[in-house]
Amino acid sequence: MMKLNQWLIQRKLNPKRVYLALLALFALVFLIVLIVLTTTQDDDKIYLVENAEIRTGPNAGYPVVYNVQKGDTFKVLSRSGKWLEVISSKNHQKGWIAGWHTNLDIKEDVNPDLKPLKNKTIVLDPGHGGKDNGASSQTAKNSHEKDITLKTGLELKKMLEKEGAKVVMTRKDDTFVSLEDRKAKGDAFISIHNDALASQNANGATVYYFHKKQAPLAKTLNASIQKKVLLSDRGARQEDYQVLRQTKKPAVLLELGYISNPTDEILMNDQNHRYIVETAIVDGLKNYFLYE
Repeated sequence: MMKLNQWLIQRKLNPKRVYLALLALFALVFLIVLIVLTTTQDDDKIYLVENAEIRTGPNAGYPVVYNVQKGDTFKVLSRSGKWLEVISSKNHQKGWIAGWHTNLDIKEDVNPDLKPLKNKTIVLDPGHGGKDNGASSQTAKNSHEKDITLKTGLELKKMLEKEGAKVVMTRKDDTFVSLEDRKAKGDAFISIHNDALASQNANGATVYYFHKKQAPLAKTLNASIQKKVLLSDRGARQEDYQVLRQTKKPAVLLELGYISNPTDEILMNDQNHRYIVETAIVDGLKNYFLYE
């Protein structure tokens, strides 16, 4: 220290002033670093400007996990369009929330009076037909998959048209259509089926997709079906089905219950049950096109 003082004095510098200046410089640098770190940590923090819901996925078709209140704070984990994946500062629960409920400058661009399916072309593909019965039940009803899928498709067509959609059917009656011909130009492709296994115990609904960009439609429809329908949730799954592989458009293959399960068979032959299923599909499509 003495040598440093002598060195400073030789250069006509006041050691005390030099030390004070260095101390002030270090304090300034520390303050700047602290501000930068604090700002960086707060960049991913948001708060709610109104009451809202946390959902399991990035659109309104997904089920609500829990309700949240104005002023609640969250950390943003990821983003999908105008939806944010967040974790609560309060209870550390994760989920998705619409960005327009937060302090971020995200505008809600949905007019609830608009019909999201208006002028959309939906291709409906009732599975099997003609010489191809598809799966068949082992009960006295002897139900054939081709008959149930056609009933579902025709009923769903009327519901979609009421929403302003244009509907293209791959078959309208009991005729055989090859897999190669089960395609058409449209905004979404829905292939309708009923599953079957040797065991009578298997039950529930599955929504299949092939291309990754088809996954959002599959997950939205699965969430909507599970919200309304009394069928076990077998999830949205990726599978290499030709009718899905041969189109790049949003497309799913729906397995709406097991015809090999006596209880599921009773449900799929019941018009009231099919109406609930078809309503869930329409609602899922509406949510998908609202927030795509």
